[in-house]
Amino acid sequence: MTAVLPASLADGLAAVLRGEEVPWGALGAGPTDVIAACAEEDLTGLVRRWLAARASADWPQAVRAELERRARAATVREALRRRELTAVLEALAAQGILPILFKGTPLAYGVYGEPGLRPRGDTDLLIRRDERERVRRAMSALGYGATNYSDGEFLFHQFEMARDDPFGVSHALDFHWKISTESVFADLLAYDELAADCASVPALGPHARGVGLVHALLLACLHPVMHHRNEERLIWLYDVHLIASRLSPAEFERFARLAAAKGVAAICAHVLDLARSRLGTPVPGAVAAALAAAAHATAEPSAVYLAPERRWSDELVSNVRGLPRWSDRLKLLREVAFPAPAYMLRAYGLAGGVASALLPALYVHRGARGLWKVLRGRK
Repeated sequence: MTAVLPASLADGLAAVLRGEEVPWGALGAGPTDVIAACAEEDLTGLVRRWLAARASADWPQAVRAELERRARAATVREALRRRELTAVLEALAAQGILPILFKGTPLAYGVYGEPGLRPRGDTDLLIRRDERERVRRAMSALGYGATNYSDGEFLFHQFEMARDDPFGVSHALDFHWKISTESVFADLLAYDELAADCASVPALGPHARGVGLVHALLLACLHPVMHHRNEERLIWLYDVHLIASRLSPAEFERFARLAAAKGVAAICAHVLDLARSRLGTPVPGAVAAALAAAAHATAEPSAVYLAPERRWSDELVSNVRGLPRWSDRLKLLREVAFPAPAYMLRAYGLAGGVASALLPALYVHRGARGLWKVLRGRK
């Protein structure tokens, strides 16, 4: 979880995103803190672009120069990642695999003015469940290696493949067969539903497809809630703002119906209200009213994710309750407590063979360490 910005700095950066004039003194922070906040919030490129249009702004030249340097570096990295992702999608298509891009990457190439303005640590792709092994083989043939994930039927619905290119740029691709590891959200949007409403991403080649705008807005509203304990970050709100600003009235109405049908109206209403108050996001009154009515009409299980100060234990309880069968709940708890032996050995930097005899001690150590983190509020 990222650090909470001082109120004056957060308000100042939000005003920058709204395109307003922001005197340097209004930020209430020094150059080092402002530059660090831009990096922490993934706003470096956006703030640099804002400054570029305001030559007379009284921001220090040192801040301008450093943001420019970092933004240029991000542009170069993005060009390399674009070339890499295009090649990966072409290789997967040759195997008959057509992933759907979602979250940051299709937004970077779809609603942002320049893709380098939307930083992201990895590329998220949705695949069919039965394509997992074929994807692993295809990625391995391209020089990618698997990240050490704790797998299981219910704990994770994704795997990551990564490699570093000759220029030292890391490429991490996160392949999902469900949109979330949280059972309440996992089956909310399936591959076929998203595929029926995909949009092409020409900049990433002929095989690149991203989720359509209506589904993209739904995912952007859900992302901080279902993966980050309702953390508020300006870049995520700006995602919501840019998508919402592109929706037609008919698309916005379709979005409200979709949110109600999926049982996430309360979450969407909350996030849109945040975006409207922080960034001036245009939300039709009828849409806000429809979301509020749907949220009050039924007790949505997903609404519990809006509770403040949720912890790992809260997420686990919600995840267990979200599974319909007791047998599935027990399997999830077993996967949490006892990950696969291969994962455990890799996590502790050990190989198989003789090291396997240490597994009981490793499980005990992992459990004790996890319990200590929970008791100290660090998990």
